[in-house]
Amino acid sequence: MKEKSPGTYIAMKYRRPFPPARLPVLAAALLIGAAACSSEGQSTTGTATDPLALNLAQVYSTVTSISVQVAYEPDAEPFTGMSQGDTPYWEILQDNMEALFLGRAIEPAVFVPWDLSGMDPIPEQDEETWTSSEIIALARATWDQPMSGSDAFVHILFLNGYFEDNGTANPKVLGVSYSGSSVITIFKDVVRASGSSAAVDRFVEQATLVHEAGHMLGLVDNGVPMVSEHLDPEHPRHCTNPDCVMYWLNEGAADLRDFIQQVIENDSLVLFGDECLEDVRQYAP
Repeated sequence: MKEKSPGTYIAMKYRRPFPPARLPVLAAALLIGAAACSSEGQSTTGTATDPLALNLAQVYSTVTSISVQVAYEPDAEPFTGMSQGDTPYWEILQDNMEALFLGRAIEPAVFVPWDLSGMDPIPEQDEETWTSSEIIALARATWDQPMSGSDAFVHILFLNGYFEDNGTANPKVLGVSYSGSSVITIFKDVVRASGSSAAVDRFVEQATLVHEAGHMLGLVDNGVPMVSEHLDPEHPRHCTNPDCVMYWLNEGAADLRDFIQQVIENDSLVLFGDECLEDVRQYAP
């Protein structure tokens, strides 16, 4: 996995059972099926009224509600419904976001839509490739409500086409996210081509979302300091724990399929390793 510039990252994985219960510079986080990670710097307004800004200090100190908002192009609809174990697929993202805040003084209520009726269709964009600037422009045209001291938003775009990597379409990039911002993008064509079955594709999609949400929310050493040393020195923003969604090898297509199969067999929901969960639990902005 090769890092092009500081602040770019990715990964993927599924693990344990879920227990009941200053804006940084924008940086692209690429989830690449060839087990490679790259980075592209982005600029942002950095203002409190920017609807795409995500202030981590506020998220972990005053926010009491996090709402996930999803928009999709025709033919790029998110997978919905339930797994064979009667678990709604979108509960995976919700459970993992809730797990990050479990045990903190403030445990925000996390609202995630589980079916298309709670998501928003957008017009066909007719794009074969997407640059980071084009993604941000579309997100800015889609959402206009900024976070507040009590309410934060995660904005997810499901798009046709491919991420434009160094001027060419990269058919292995599953998703991108931007630290310091609330935007995650999923490339639906790549998701559909990544798995060996429809069931695996659905878990791949959710695992991609969980990974990108992890980077967005400060992992690994991406705004949230580490409690123990688990940052991979060769793959920045990734975890050294192979059983964590933030471990770099778990982003590769073949490795991810194996991981998802293991998840299905173990009936797991939380993909983050103990080290990442402890980082967030101890974070005091």
